[in-house]
Amino acid sequence: MSTFWANNTLEPKRSFRFLMEFAGPNMGATIASYYVKSATKPNFQMEGGPQVKYIQHTFKYPGRVMWQDITVTIVDPGSPDAAAVLMNVLAGSGYHKPDTDLNSRQSISKFGANNSLGGIKLRQIDDLGNDIEEWNLWNPYISQVNFGELSYDSDDIVNYQLTIVYDYATLLNAVSATTVSPAVTTEG
Repeated sequence: MSTFWANNTLEPKRSFRFLMEFAGPNMGATIASYYVKSATKPNFQMEGGPQVKYIQHTFKYPGRVMWQDITVTIVDPGSPDAAAVLMNVLAGSGYHKPDTDLNSRQSISKFGANNSLGGIKLRQIDDLGNDIEEWNLWNPYISQVNFGELSYDSDDIVNYQLTIVYDYATLLNAVSATTVSPAVTTEG
């Protein structure tokens, strides 16, 4: 180990020290943060914007910011049944099996999907359990669930992989107690 890290009170952020919280009515009370096995952090990509050509030069301008989907892997604890919880989230989004005429005419809405899943917080913690970084995902919903596979050749724990879409993310850096977010958004 480098003497820099050994001789300082600073410790780099560690990827295994994190907590993910779901705040929706169908997730929060039943999918505890310790069931989350892994999660990708929010990422953004800036689309290429307009280009202005002037004589023999090209000047590039930034375009729109697109926040990338995150992937979350959860362990099914068996009780509560995570598959049933995820199906309740889908139903809360407005999905109904098309077994009647009325059900076949109902559809998923963004409001229902956001409300069913609720807010999501992804917090990194230090070795003492203190928050050092907190990501808030705004208007998230689950766009894909992979319920995994079963096999007689394996005694692995059942994991589910979720793809979560969101409009944007804000970062609260607990170390400096500042919020890094779009200029029109404030959070404390």
